[in-house]
Amino acid sequence: MDSTADLINDINNISLEDEDEDEGGLEIITENADETQTGFDAKLYVVGKFLTEGRTDFQALQQTLAALWKPGMGVYIKELETNLFLFQFYHEVDVKRVMEGCPWSFNRRELLMRRLSEGENPRSVPLNTMDMWIQVYDLKVGFMTERLITEVGNNIGKFVASCPTNFSGVWRDYFRVRVTIDVTKPLKRRMKIKKSAEDWYWITFKYENAPTFCFICGILGHSEKFCSRLFHTP
Repeated sequence: MDSTADLINDINNISLEDEDEDEGGLEIITENADETQTGFDAKLYVVGKFLTEGRTDFQALQQTLAALWKPGMGVYIKELETNLFLFQFYHEVDVKRVMEGCPWSFNRRELLMRRLSEGENPRSVPLNTMDMWIQVYDLKVGFMTERLITEVGNNIGKFVASCPTNFSGVWRDYFRVRVTIDVTKPLKRRMKIKKSAEDWYWITFKYENAPTFCFICGILGHSEKFCSRLFHTP
């Protein structure tokens, strides 16, 4: 029988070339892709980060969001790394309610959130968009249509939904549209439109529950006091 030292030497001397390349490996065949991650349903996960950097009291964050959201089936919050959080819900109703209520904030810092897709790594999910309700003013008669509202939403960002009450009642001063906006781009203040054989005119936008944004560059996440263009703007 070999001594322990001889056995260790034999193990250390094994090289990849010593193994038979024709020898089969382990192949996993599943009828359902979900079997590889038992109990994991990507649709119930949301990834989030704050628009602005800063120190976060994680325990206070958990308590505040749980109190705001009141998820019927509960929520588990995990801090993946600095300013990156994973929210695990346990029912589609809770996820939908939370996402439709965006944007959410904590200590005056807005939370960017996105639902996780199948196969995505939560640490590499791009978080640079936010869903917001936007009020559209100054639409003229003849332009107040669902199609135009949709096109306006896609001009501002990416159309999500039109407010169900937009076309109820006798007259409205403005129409509401929910839009996914890119927080790295300036907010749009107005838009010029026309109908064939009519003159151009301007419609204006107001953003509901808008986060901190800069009046110089129009980008969310900082005020004009901290804008890089402050010293180049009259």
